[in-house]
Amino acid sequence: MDKDKIMDFLRGEFIGKNVEIIDSSNKDLIGIKGKIVDETKNMIEVENSLGAKKVQKKICKFKFLPEKLVVEGKIIDCRPEDRISRKFKDW
Repeated sequence: MDKDKIMDFLRGEFIGKNVEIIDSSNKDLIGIKGKIVDETKNMIEVENSLGAKKVQKKICKFKFLPEKLVVEGKIIDCRPEDRISRKFKDW
């Protein structure tokens, strides 16, 4: 993906996207896969066949599927409506 597509993705809606947690300071969260059903400033709720799990954004590293884009949670640790105008300096 080029930089403009990544920026558009990060500024877009995450609800309905498939995600996998590939790293976390809480080792119990690693490997959780599913669809994002809710997002707040600090949390993402991931739903799969086992149920829904709320995870803290800033302690996780997410891999969005099928885009195969890996995003540090601390980059997106803001309100969804604030991401639209945010400048992502890490990208």
